[in-house]
Amino acid sequence: MSRTERQPGNAWRFGLRIILGLGIAVWFTLTTLPYVQAQTTVPNGGPPTVIATIPLGEPFGAGTFAIAVNPRTNTIYATNPGALSSPVGLDCDSHDVSVIHGSTNTVLSPISVGLNPFGVAVNPTTNRIYVANAGGAGFDSCSSEPSYSVSVIDGITNSVVNTITVGLGPGFVAVNPKTNKIYVTLTGGCCADGNAVAVIDGSTDTVVNTVTVDLDPFIVAVNPRTNLVYVTHAGVDKITVIDGATDTVKATFSIGSEARAIAFDSNGKFVYVAARNINQLAVVDASNNTVVQYIPVGRRPHGVVFNPANGRIYVTNRNDGTVSVIDSSTRSVVAIVPVGGFPRFLDLNRRTDLLYVPNATDASVSVIQDEE
Repeated sequence: MSRTERQPGNAWRFGLRIILGLGIAVWFTLTTLPYVQAQTTVPNGGPPTVIATIPLGEPFGAGTFAIAVNPRTNTIYATNPGALSSPVGLDCDSHDVSVIHGSTNTVLSPISVGLNPFGVAVNPTTNRIYVANAGGAGFDSCSSEPSYSVSVIDGITNSVVNTITVGLGPGFVAVNPKTNKIYVTLTGGCCADGNAVAVIDGSTDTVVNTVTVDLDPFIVAVNPRTNLVYVTHAGVDKITVIDGATDTVKATFSIGSEARAIAFDSNGKFVYVAARNINQLAVVDASNNTVVQYIPVGRRPHGVVFNPANGRIYVTNRNDGTVSVIDSSTRSVVAIVPVGGFPRFLDLNRRTDLLYVPNATDASVSVIQDEE
């Protein structure tokens, strides 16, 4: 798992200790109620706006981390990996995936999966949701219990229907709905270095390949249009490109920063990468994997989503508690939307054009409407 996110003795742990005192003071002023409907205010046109903030009812330090939207059912899934994500509190043994009904913003009963659910992805074609269970945090009072599993959730019943053994320390997961392949980074968990990406056949829920990559694979993203798989690496300036047809490494490239989330434009020409260390969004030419432009965003950019309906890119800025809204045609920031504390990996419902942003320190989800 990413050294800068969660491993003991690394930058993530050091940062957690520094901000723990301040974070606790903030947290004691917050209250959340389980299974409640959020208050919603819908604007009449205008700029991108938070129209709802949904408290998930998760415990102190839940660290709400990653969102995946199922447009087929209008259901939103949020992982809560506790100490692996939250800068405050130590919820060491989380098993909850929060579930939100998108039509009413009502929080439904959470789904219990493996230890510390981290990455999550939806295949809307098969109506299956895949959750990477990262395992124990391995620092302070948290155990170093390993995890090797991905939980498979049925989108109709919202229940776990399978558990797939993939390898040590599943981190992030991405789906190619066209090929029904699921890609999972194997990070090595809390206390080891991983160097592989597991490939799952969604029709059988079995691992059909394991692709060896460089150390510390972290985030994975799939471009269904090109059938290319992009893998970031924790702590280094490197992105690996895997050919989805052969499941072999095709190339590696750099962006001048450790990378976080990756998104793609609608025609396959450009790749958008959160450049975490330099507070930029890197625009990469997909034909030759070279950076053609940097777009300044907020501090510690993490999540990235492209909306083909309006041509805008949305970037969560973890340390600012904001989302930068970028016009992809002009490559300029057109709005900055305040959300909750430590926003991480957001997702878009492509049927409703609503964005869902997980707030780690608030254990909440912000809903953004952009009518542009």
